[in-house]
Amino acid sequence: MMTNRTYRRAPAPERTGTMTTDPADSTGNSAVPRPPSGQSGTQTLIRGLRVLDAIADQSAPIGVGELSRQLELPKSTVFRLLRTLEQEGWAETSADPVTRWQLSPHMWGIARRHEPLSGIRDIALPHLNALGERTAETIHFSVPDRDVQLILIERIDSVQAVRTFNPIGASTPFHASASGKAVLAMLPDDEMTAVLSRPLDKPTANTSVDPRYLRHQILEVRERGYAVNISENREHVCAIAAAVTDNAGRPVAAVAISMPDIRFVPDRVPEWGSWVCETARVISSALTVRPGRVAR
Repeated sequence: MMTNRTYRRAPAPERTGTMTTDPADSTGNSAVPRPPSGQSGTQTLIRGLRVLDAIADQSAPIGVGELSRQLELPKSTVFRLLRTLEQEGWAETSADPVTRWQLSPHMWGIARRHEPLSGIRDIALPHLNALGERTAETIHFSVPDRDVQLILIERIDSVQAVRTFNPIGASTPFHASASGKAVLAMLPDDEMTAVLSRPLDKPTANTSVDPRYLRHQILEVRERGYAVNISENREHVCAIAAAVTDNAGRPVAAVAISMPDIRFVPDRVPEWGSWVCETARVISSALTVRPGRVAR
């Protein structure tokens, strides 16, 4: 099983007293959380969302210590946030002997009910299944999260004994993935340049962080219609991807064929590329003819 990349974000300054509790309320009932207020309440909310984001980025339940390390927050802060999220039904402990945390069914239910994503996923699903049957490889369907990253919202698993795996909800950088480069290729030059001008992570030795070289790669993607990734986001994982566009030609998703490098055959790239482009075109057409509006 291929593991997902380590989640890191810039640390937020620590503040005290943002998640305090009263010994009892006015009726003498047990302790209840004080409602956050002002700047401290905003920071607590942001930290809670970061905790949820970090949990969602894991392929298995995660412990407080690891969350603390990834988020660069004190364990006590992470634990208080987790307890509050548990109380409100957003996170829960797993059945492991050692306490580990995962998203709750309530959280996944809300994500699945999100209409814009469920709409585009439902339209794409039969075509993703068909591509999976055709290739016998894992198929990924991702959507842009603003201009920051891609989020995996659907996966068709390969029937092969050795296959790639990325959990639903996993994030992927634009510059280090086939799906990301396919999306960047469909953006106007100024938007693509803005993404490449930021500091870029280097998750593997094969990842390029040179904006000029990446721009050259993306211009090639525009010409041929699909992008190729050889161990740029995860070691020993290769992919071929094409962008799904709306009726204005803007990218709203990406389809990728993902496979371990032991089955990546360079001579088959044009064939895989034509298949993934065909799938992306069919999904794009289905989105633009959806009654009433374009699904996004």
